[in-house]
Amino acid sequence: MKHNLQFDFLVDKEKNTLTIRREFLAGRQLVWDCYTKSELLDQWFAPKPLTTKTRSMDFREGGHWHYAMVEPNGTEHWGYTEYRTIKAIDFYTALDAFSNASGKINTDLPRADWRVTFTDKGDNAIVETVVTYKSLSDLETVIQMGMEQGMLATLEKLDELLEVLSKKITVTTTIDAGIEKVWNFYTNPDHITKWNFADPSWHCPSASNDMRPGGKYVARMEAKDGSFGFDFEAVYDRVVDGESFAYTMPDGRRVDVRFSKNGQQTEAVVSFDPESENPADMQKGGWQAILNSFKQYAEAN
Repeated sequence: MKHNLQFDFLVDKEKNTLTIRREFLAGRQLVWDCYTKSELLDQWFAPKPLTTKTRSMDFREGGHWHYAMVEPNGTEHWGYTEYRTIKAIDFYTALDAFSNASGKINTDLPRADWRVTFTDKGDNAIVETVVTYKSLSDLETVIQMGMEQGMLATLEKLDELLEVLSKKITVTTTIDAGIEKVWNFYTNPDHITKWNFADPSWHCPSASNDMRPGGKYVARMEAKDGSFGFDFEAVYDRVVDGESFAYTMPDGRRVDVRFSKNGQQTEAVVSFDPESENPADMQKGGWQAILNSFKQYAEAN
């Protein structure tokens, strides 16, 4: 197992339960996304050499996930999960079953209640999955089917996916200005509204910045034609005045911004946790465009 990460596989034949407890080298938000978004589940939820494909997914209370584990020769093993209760980032419960390609439950194979809980362990996440079967016979059936080995191999695939997703994206630029000016222009709301957009068709009509650990940063981002807009929000984790700061966004992703002198110029480095919905190169391009906008504004004023 990579990095000696915690892995417990506990069988309780009195309660007809399996408890799988696993540590991951990633934050809880990202691990939650990997368990609850079909585009990510398709990348890990089957032991090698099998792959996963989703036919339909509606992650909400009363919703479902209909999917197949696919062998290299094309043989499909279908499953159907019905979601019962969900508390975002903390836990969900579900009823899991084998099915066919149309979603009809296979009553000849065991069904099980799943409770999947997500907790923090420092910067890592712990996922505890408690699977409850209706009978001891059902429990012994899935054990004989290789549940422990299959789960171990599957979670190692998740390790690989998290390693890719957890890599921070970094954008940089060098500004032809001193570090004091650069810091002021980057952190003062009066200046932020002049440069904080990736494209000239957008603007930043308002910004506020309580720049201290625990303080909040809010910038309004809008298309100039009014077709779309959103508030970019974050809470500061660390501020070293005139040098660097770090903040966390509402979804748990972290951003680190650093400035350093380079002769009469200043180098700016912004590193951030990627989100899971858009390609990394698209995210990098957007953040780089905003940093380029800042450079242009700072050098022109």
